[in-house]
Amino acid sequence: MLDYTRLVRAAESLDPVPVSVTRLLSVVARDNFSVSDVEQVIVYDQALTGRLLRVANSWASASLVPIGTVKDAVIRVGVGPVVSMTMAACVGPSFRRALPEYGLSENDLWRHSVAASLAAEVVSAMSRRPVPPEAATAALLHDVGKLVLARFLTPDLLAGLAEARAGGDRSVMQAESVVLGVNHAELGGIIARHWGLPDRIAEAITHHHQPDKAAERVCDVVHLANVAARLVVGPPPEHEIDATPAAGAVARLDLAATFMDRLTNHVNRRFEEVVARYDVVAASQAA
Repeated sequence: MLDYTRLVRAAESLDPVPVSVTRLLSVVARDNFSVSDVEQVIVYDQALTGRLLRVANSWASASLVPIGTVKDAVIRVGVGPVVSMTMAACVGPSFRRALPEYGLSENDLWRHSVAASLAAEVVSAMSRRPVPPEAATAALLHDVGKLVLARFLTPDLLAGLAEARAGGDRSVMQAESVVLGVNHAELGGIIARHWGLPDRIAEAITHHHQPDKAAERVCDVVHLANVAARLVVGPPPEHEIDATPAAGAVARLDLAATFMDRLTNHVNRRFEEVVARYDVVAASQAA
């Protein structure tokens, strides 16, 4: 078992998210908001405005009319992707690091996270029930707890985790809970709350492996997005339990029986284009 207090302290030691980003997330978490509300948050952050215009114009490369205002950029890109890309600019450098404790090489976590964010947008569009726009951001961040937990995984603990999963009846998260007394999803929720992110995002991260515990549509979307991202870009599921969508999540979103095939096909078709756009955001942040 790991020292829970030390883990929490490590989670809370991560660099904070800029105020403008948390304010933007708070706006879109409200039941009623407008494009103007989103615009007012972004327009007073020069760096955020510059990144958004750069991304919007890369999306509109086929258009003869360049996008020069925040409002036009939000309309062009969409509120959900705007929020997700804004967060991506903050976490991109950390998510690009290798996490050998999880079998992840450099950029693996980043690509999986971007694929999950894209999948969340697609699931939200496929759902016959309304889904809050912050679902794509929650999907982008769903594995943030791994950044902290990986620091504590000694060879002995890794061997224990492998043994706990050997039978194929436990997910990664369940094995972590058994062996470590805590899991990466729980730590991710702690990080989200430390960053001041809306409760729906923190809950979706916490329950992305077990959406029935929250029974909220954002959690359901993130859960299904994670499964789709694993199937399309990896890390590949080790056991069937890692690739099985929760029936409750599918039912709450009122998805068609063939949704997963359609979802993975869509993500597979669009992934390289979308990850390139996220890379534009990361490059502008580095600049």
